[in-house]
Amino acid sequence: MESTSELPDDCSLVLDEEEKESLALKNFKEAIAEIEGHFTHKAKLRSRIHATIQNRPEESHFSKLDSSIKKNTAFVRKLKNFTEAQKESILKDINTLNLTKYISEVANAIVEAKLKMTDIASILQVCVVLHEKYVDFAPQILEAWQKVLSLKKDEKISNPSKMRVDVRFYADLISCGVLTPKEGLPLLGSFLTNLIHGDKEEHNSATIILAFCKFCGEDYAGLVSQKLLNDAERFKIAIPTSNWLPADKRQNVRNLLREYYTSLCKHLTQDHKELQNFERQNRRILQTKGELSNERKEKQEILNQSFTKLLNMTQQFADILAEELPELRQDLSPRDEECSVLELCENMSDQARETLNELLWENEEGRQFYESLPNLSVYLPNLIPKVTAETLPPPDPVEQMIDIEKEAKEIEEGEQVKDEGDEDIKPAELEDEKEDADVPVSLQSNKVLLDSFLTTLTACVNREMIDSAAIEFSTNLNTKHNRKKLVRALFTVQRTRLDLLPFYSRLVATLHPYIPEVATDLCNFLRQDFKYHVRKKDQINIETKVKIVRFIGELTKFGMYPRADALQCFKQLLLNFAHHYIEMTCHLLETCGRFLLHQPDSHQRTKVYLDQMMRKKSMLASDSRYLTMIENAYYQVVPVDSSARSSHIKIRPPLHQYIRQLLFVELGNKGSTNKILKQLRKLNWKDPEVASYAVRCLTSAWKVKFPNIRTLAGVVAELTLYQEFVGHRIVDAVLEDIRWSLEFPISKFNQRRVSMAKYLAELYNYRMVESSVVFKVLYTCITFAVSFDYNIESDLDQPDNLMRLRLVLTILDTCGVFFSSGLSKKRLDYYLVYLQYYYLFKRSLPIWTDDNPFPVAIDFGIKDMLLTLRPKLKAYKTLQEAADAVENLEKELMNKLSQAMPELQMDVVLADDTLACIEEEDMEEGEEMREVDDDSINDEQSLSRSMSQMTTRGETTQPDEDTHNVEASRICNARKWLDANMSHLLQDDRCVVTAPRKALCPEDDDFMAALDRMVAENIHDAYTRGKEVSKPPAVDIAIPWQVKASLKRPDGSDKNFLGDSIGGELGGALAVAEASSACAAIASSPPSAVHDNPTVNFFLMTRKGNKPQFKNLAVPSDSELAQNLRNREEAEKAEKERVKKLTLDFNERQEEEEFQDLYGGVNRPAVHNVNRDRRGRFQHPKGVPDAELIFGGARKNR
Repeated sequence: MESTSELPDDCSLVLDEEEKESLALKNFKEAIAEIEGHFTHKAKLRSRIHATIQNRPEESHFSKLDSSIKKNTAFVRKLKNFTEAQKESILKDINTLNLTKYISEVANAIVEAKLKMTDIASILQVCVVLHEKYVDFAPQILEAWQKVLSLKKDEKISNPSKMRVDVRFYADLISCGVLTPKEGLPLLGSFLTNLIHGDKEEHNSATIILAFCKFCGEDYAGLVSQKLLNDAERFKIAIPTSNWLPADKRQNVRNLLREYYTSLCKHLTQDHKELQNFERQNRRILQTKGELSNERKEKQEILNQSFTKLLNMTQQFADILAEELPELRQDLSPRDEECSVLELCENMSDQARETLNELLWENEEGRQFYESLPNLSVYLPNLIPKVTAETLPPPDPVEQMIDIEKEAKEIEEGEQVKDEGDEDIKPAELEDEKEDADVPVSLQSNKVLLDSFLTTLTACVNREMIDSAAIEFSTNLNTKHNRKKLVRALFTVQRTRLDLLPFYSRLVATLHPYIPEVATDLCNFLRQDFKYHVRKKDQINIETKVKIVRFIGELTKFGMYPRADALQCFKQLLLNFAHHYIEMTCHLLETCGRFLLHQPDSHQRTKVYLDQMMRKKSMLASDSRYLTMIENAYYQVVPVDSSARSSHIKIRPPLHQYIRQLLFVELGNKGSTNKILKQLRKLNWKDPEVASYAVRCLTSAWKVKFPNIRTLAGVVAELTLYQEFVGHRIVDAVLEDIRWSLEFPISKFNQRRVSMAKYLAELYNYRMVESSVVFKVLYTCITFAVSFDYNIESDLDQPDNLMRLRLVLTILDTCGVFFSSGLSKKRLDYYLVYLQYYYLFKRSLPIWTDDNPFPVAIDFGIKDMLLTLRPKLKAYKTLQEAADAVENLEKELMNKLSQAMPELQMDVVLADDTLACIEEEDMEEGEEMREVDDDSINDEQSLSRSMSQMTTRGETTQPDEDTHNVEASRICNARKWLDANMSHLLQDDRCVVTAPRKALCPEDDDFMAALDRMVAENIHDAYTRGKEVSKPPAVDIAIPWQVKASLKRPDGSDKNFLGDSIGGELGGALAVAEASSACAAIASSPPSAVHDNPTVNFFLMTRKGNKPQFKNLAVPSDSELAQNLRNREEAEKAEKERVKKLTLDFNERQEEEEFQDLYGGVNRPAVHNVNRDRRGRFQHPKGVPDAELIFGGARKNR
């Protein structure tokens, strides 16, 4: 039985295949016959024309025809409006009219006629008849076509639809024989060539070329469609071809068309890739922002339309030219999650759909409550439903994603969109009870039943009771008047009975299929009352407002209140997100937020609104109660996956968390600074791990709110008083972070860079850093890796990167007001010149145009900063003015430097090993050191006093360590250093010159050997003196007697000069320096010399062999050597005076005390001690000291 049942099925399949095969063969033969008929028809027309033109009628024939102007012009007009229906009448007119004098007008009318593709065969027949009858017709129509088809290079076609018909018409005129190939083909070939070569990019003329291939491709290129080729290969039947045109010319046309098809395929591939990229961008934008601009939506529609049109044309070209379609690669990148719910709703399985439906409700009982409603038709069979369930079409995912743009933008900007009649919104007004008087007497009994029903309605607190109430109302109380009273009772539910709202909503949903007026009226009342409370913006009746939004949420879950309207309420609350509206929003989300989020048509909009709500929550300055309510509502709608959340949480030790809580959360609160400081002091700072983490948190100023950075700096300053190393490490870390930000200008760290600059300035305000450090950072911001050449672009300071200017403005706005006096004031004046030059250079870069203007915030920031710090300073307006100011400033500083140190003007530049080449023996004994006179230079404006006062980063070098040779070599090295470090000199008011490093030379070894010998001799002499008490080493060396004897007073007297000098032997000093030979300087400083002469006389003692030699040396009185000597003498004198005063004061005080004791003893009354005589005087044992004699001498005297 099974075999017999299967046999007919197999036979039917075989029969079906045979029928399909025979039908395909029949269609193929019909197509072949059509092609052969087309070729035969064209060949017959060509042979007919060729035979007819040889026997054209003579002129006498035309004289018998009608030559009236009226009929001929009417004929021409008829040709201009030619249609296929006019063919017979036109052919009849040709036989009756003499058109000899109107051939040119006839040809132009035929060319200018607006024809359709279906009119081509008829107009061809008319042209053939005219060509057979009139000799001048062919030349005239060719001339007319030349005007139409003469296409220049890159010329656009104004009317492509007409040109599509004209090209086919002209090609058929040639193939039919009206125009010979020799006459017509050059024009057609030039037209196609120019059209194809000029349209390889945009392909606007693809329809013209496609029409030519479809209707004329067989004649001019031998084109056969891919389908015919496949059928011919399958049925082994040859396809006829036309031999009218030579094979080489057909091949040329075919190559030209294939070249155009190749460019069309490239265009299609490019458009497809662009469309995919644009769709990917739109998905990303929707995922991040939840909105698309109108421009992007319009552009997407345009791209879709153009791609569809281009794909259709490419498919037609591929079929006609028998070519393969290009491969369009689909975007295999993972799709974003913004379309997840919408796409799942269309393509998910039944099991997945059930899983999605489970997301709408918290449990099965809730789903049954909101979805399983009683069917009233079971109880009332005659009751006809008035509302039919409308099946809405599935929403378009793209449309659902892009429709929310306007709402999201309004919420972001906080704009309130007013609807019509918003200003006249009033609270919902219910009908008065006066209407009861109009009720007929027969219906008065129903009033009692309705009142009883409404009274028991408040007790319906479960599903069975509310379902019974719905059945009772629909069976016994369903009248128009009762329906209105029911709506009023439902709407006026007590504001404290929020538990009744779900049951009342179920009642409305149950009645809705048969009594839709209840749901409609109730929703209108709720909508109107909601708008009234939103527009009123009062802070009262919060319970009523909560009742309204919760009622709306419950009706939304039953489908009675439209989801779009519920989302509109959500949007209106977000626009007024403050105070009571926050509570209303939270109650709305707790009621129906989960339902709206998991519905396909409201998912995306709800998601965007939730994101907007959380953004507004982060900007709220409300109390913690509102913040907690918002978070609870949000996480009730979007529950957090605890497993996924815990995987991203970084677990820190409790102590680390406590430190972060103190610095990043509690810092800035009122009265918290002292508490935080006390807690930080209690940390175990001896533990390296704890100290390192605390310092790192104290350094992370970008994690603190910007206004609290000042407080953080204050905490650091106070903490440094107890833990000194903390301040050093924090300042180092801040400077390192600023330097790192300049070396790696990453835009995402801009906020961090500004915070650290602010932090550094605040640390300066708390005296944690010096002004020199701040100015070094300021100069680094405008000089480090900066290119002032327009042709050279720095990678670390891009032309459009203005962050360095923002850092400078942040620092100066914070601590610039303290640079108002002394050295820091002049430093700031110098720096502002360079800052203006950098700012104007940035502003003059060609990147800033009218379309991309220079940020006005920087302009205003510079102006405000200059106005605050230097109100009287005139800002430079052009870059040239700033450049001139910089040049003048550098010249001024160089002049001051040359005046302070004339040695820098030496023309002889010594090598780096100059110290090793100088020998003391080559110097003349009478050579004196160069005198440096800088008395006229102000202390604040001088760059340096002399080379003896050179400093190394603020540390003064000792003048007694330099000899004449070392001095000369340092001058030359200082000149080299000055040329390489001019920018540092411009930063400071005082010249800060780095002393050259000591160069090792053989003379140093000789000096150290001589020093060792001298020390050994001194030790030996001290040992030989035995127990002789050695005096403390004298600070000064006694002047040799022969020098004292030679000294005379300046006034010429013979009295010893040093005898009257201040301090006696203190007037001389010996300085020993590490040089090529040992030398000592012995000086005297008489008062007269100090006052009369600007120099102080020193004696330079040198040793040549074992014989000392003395030379007089004049040293400026304000040099460091003379100043140190004078200061030391004054200090010793002041110390002597202080000791003398203390001694005298002590003596005077002792004498006064003795006088007071003596005076008091005389005036004291005498007291007789009766016990004194009764007891004998105590006799001290032998050897025991007498205490009264030792301690009580003064009292005994009294």
